[in-house]
Amino acid sequence: MTTTIHPDALKYYRDRKHWTQEQLAEATKGKNRVSLPTIKRIESTKDGTYAANDRVAEGLAKALGVTLDVLSKPPTDEAEREASLRQFGYRPLRMMLDAETAMAFNMVQHIYGIPIHSQIVMAPLFAALLAEGSLTWRRERVAEIEDAAATLMALGGGHFSFANSAYRAEDGASCEKICIENRDLFGKDVPDDVYDLGYDPSQNNPFADYIKNFANEMDAKTVSFEGDWSTSSWKTSEGMPEYRIGADLIHELTGEDPDAEYALLRGHVRLKDIPGDMLGNDNEVERVAWIISRIPEDELAKRKKDREELMSLIGDIDISGSAVNSHEAEENNDA
Repeated sequence: MTTTIHPDALKYYRDRKHWTQEQLAEATKGKNRVSLPTIKRIESTKDGTYAANDRVAEGLAKALGVTLDVLSKPPTDEAEREASLRQFGYRPLRMMLDAETAMAFNMVQHIYGIPIHSQIVMAPLFAALLAEGSLTWRRERVAEIEDAAATLMALGGGHFSFANSAYRAEDGASCEKICIENRDLFGKDVPDDVYDLGYDPSQNNPFADYIKNFANEMDAKTVSFEGDWSTSSWKTSEGMPEYRIGADLIHELTGEDPDAEYALLRGHVRLKDIPGDMLGNDNEVERVAWIISRIPEDELAKRKKDREELMSLIGDIDISGSAVNSHEAEENNDA
């Protein structure tokens, strides 16, 4: 049995991984290993496709992370455009964003006038500036801690409890200096004995603390943080906090209607799509209805059904009865 492979497709998907023909051959393994001469022969095919045996086709597709169908066809116009742009140094960013983050990009564009493309291009600069700002902030705090420790030693008059507290503060400052020197933004490189003193990386995150402190100092009313500093409120595995941009504006536009907010989050409505004559508090009812109407009918019906099922389940829970029974159980235990 044979499977057709388009030479341009093989070359395109190999180039996308920045592999040479030799590296592609090395990436194929086991029974599906493909030799370098075979790869060269396929890519040199002119005017048509190459009829490869199934083993070869499967080996190449698996190594490249594509389907056999994709390898059998010439690259799409978008793929060709990407290949052309790559020659000028452009690289695609491929990732899926959650609805809140996608909405945040739109809110920054709406509030500050920074296009989404510019936000992406400038993201490394913003991240680097925040990172360096956090390290400077921590250096200042370390200096304050060292001054406080010296003051404590002077006030203690040699009393052991005061001296011990001062020594512990100085040890902590020394560890923090090492973390700062290593640009350990999230405070992960700490001595083991710190955990014995109550250190919890899910609660103690210097970078998240800095961001929150910076937002407070700037009185950034358009930025809000979700929840407290616990693992449930981290947006990324590194410890970036959950946040919202323009939460008050979103509530104002949607009238805090969950379906209207859903329409914005899922991209059924873009902020710039909302008609100007619907803006303002006097037009809230009309605006909210218009936003909700952008949601496909079947999707909106499913949301309504899911809500009804949830309310039905909640309605079946006898909260008051549970509370009474719990209270009676406590009284019986006391007796």
